[in-house]
Amino acid sequence: MSILSEFTSVSGLHRKSAIRVLNAVAEPEPPMKRAGRPRLYDQAVQQGLVTLWEASDRVCGKRLKALLPVLLAALEKHGHMAVDPKVKASLLALSAATMDRLLAPTRAVASGRRKRRAPSQLHRKMPVRTFAEWGGARIGEMEMDLVAHCGAMTAGSYVVSVQLRQGDAASDFG
Repeated sequence: MSILSEFTSVSGLHRKSAIRVLNAVAEPEPPMKRAGRPRLYDQAVQQGLVTLWEASDRVCGKRLKALLPVLLAALEKHGHMAVDPKVKASLLALSAATMDRLLAPTRAVASGRRKRRAPSQLHRKMPVRTFAEWGGARIGEMEMDLVAHCGAMTAGSYVVSVQLRQGDAASDFG
């Protein structure tokens, strides 16, 4: 008790705070556990999903979910992929959203995309109308789209097309 009293008088801490400080010095704190729910799918499921995603030409999660049973059976039948029965059951049980979530790191590396910058001052000043807002377009107004037909990669040669739609009193841009 005399050590605790001496410590509180020197440090100016309350007795309970002093006890916590002294106990923390004596016993190291256990490592923090990861917050959240435990992972349902291990590394083997993720690697199998990446392989199937690549084999399906990198389709989105919704399409991959529908394609997965047929694709998995075909790859196993032709000897391109051997999957453990537990991993196969886990792959078939994945939802489309979970597939997209598990593929997100691989997609980021594969596409080489960086985060987009905030729009410039000029872009903020330009009025932009969506397709639905063009119903009452006046004569002389037009909508223009510049489309690059290159997929995710802009390196190399690809086709660029310009689409123009002109508004008039009778047109509905539809």
